[in-house]
Amino acid sequence: MDGPKYSLTDNEKFCAFARFCDAGDRFWNEVMEPGEQHEKMAVRIAHHCPGGRLMVWDQQTRQPVETPEPAELALLEDPALGVSAALQLRGGIRVQSASGDSYEIRNRQTLCRCGASSNKPFCDGSHASIKFKDGLTG
Repeated sequence: MDGPKYSLTDNEKFCAFARFCDAGDRFWNEVMEPGEQHEKMAVRIAHHCPGGRLMVWDQQTRQPVETPEPAELALLEDPALGVSAALQLRGGIRVQSASGDSYEIRNRQTLCRCGASSNKPFCDGSHASIKFKDGLTG
């Protein structure tokens, strides 16, 4: 999807159902709107997409507009639904299959914690439909 300054790629198989894309005027609208405010919001929303579903690309350089992240792991929760969500990986952490093969190394990705994803080891948002709760307390 091409907007005035940026292009968007949207890889739905990486969606962790975290709803960061619903901020502002929703990500898909923000990238299409002209003006610096919308450009900044589109980049901000994409950077908050934990699974890396949303990527913003500079139309002139054809390079991703992606801020390198330090390596970190975090447990995602969905307080609106009252469920536990994915394991978030940031900073290019390598994910390896049981057979020893490496998946594509990405700056942002989410791994399934609930066991119901049809895109394992990656999260597909199934935790929401099965109402997964990890039982951990804060």
